[in-house]
Amino acid sequence: MRPFREYQRGAVVPLAGLVLAGYYLLVFLPLAHRADAIGDSLMRHWGQLTNVLDQTNAVALDFQRITNQLQDTRQALAQLHEARKQAAARFDLGPDLRAKMKAPFQNVEFEKDRGRKKDDLSNLAKQQEVVLEPAVLEGFPEYTSDVQQPALLWPALSLVDGLLVMAVQCKVTAICALESPLVFTNVPPLDSAGRVAQIPFQLEIIGTAANVLRLVQSLPLRGEELRAAGFTNGPPGKLPLLLDRLIIKKQSPDNPDELRVALRVVGFVFQE
Repeated sequence: MRPFREYQRGAVVPLAGLVLAGYYLLVFLPLAHRADAIGDSLMRHWGQLTNVLDQTNAVALDFQRITNQLQDTRQALAQLHEARKQAAARFDLGPDLRAKMKAPFQNVEFEKDRGRKKDDLSNLAKQQEVVLEPAVLEGFPEYTSDVQQPALLWPALSLVDGLLVMAVQCKVTAICALESPLVFTNVPPLDSAGRVAQIPFQLEIIGTAANVLRLVQSLPLRGEELRAAGFTNGPPGKLPLLLDRLIIKKQSPDNPDELRVALRVVGFVFQE
């Protein structure tokens, strides 16, 4: 029996060696390579993280601080998203204008509406005894071959109509000039993600300081807000405008209260 046991012992030792060698080759080495790869990836990402945090030589990071910063960033993004929603709601054009913009542009229909608004403005200026210079009517937005997005002419016409009607309702002495720069000829398409089109106007008026101030105060108000602000005759469909530039000069040394004012105002069209 003893030689047989010695034979078994001699056979087990090589077999155990083969098993250990197989385990080393098939299990340990792949795990070691994988651990090295994970270690390299970890070091690479650690370097990226320390670079972002401007702590390139740091051996330890305050992860609680990083978590707090991440939460603050998420809150800021949520606030930014909410602010954009509120801005889009404030500058909303309404269903009628949106429908006109989505429909194929018809210059004949646009010119009819443009002519009607010009006639209404002229009649209102006569009633309120406000001087309306011919250059004002000539400055209304119009279709030309340069306009690459004629759909924007609809909100441009509505914006300028609300601006001029309010100038008359505020009883400025005279409306001297109006310019509608076609800066929206090369703006990105309205179906581009996150795009906002700016529509500027330049207006020159003469009036008392009180009347000019009332006009400036009315600029950011929507039609439904005008009555609450004391503008009882404001146009119900008025869209908000933001004041971009204001230049004030004395009109006459004999009448220091009368001012000549140049305004640059901007309206916005948000993508749906």
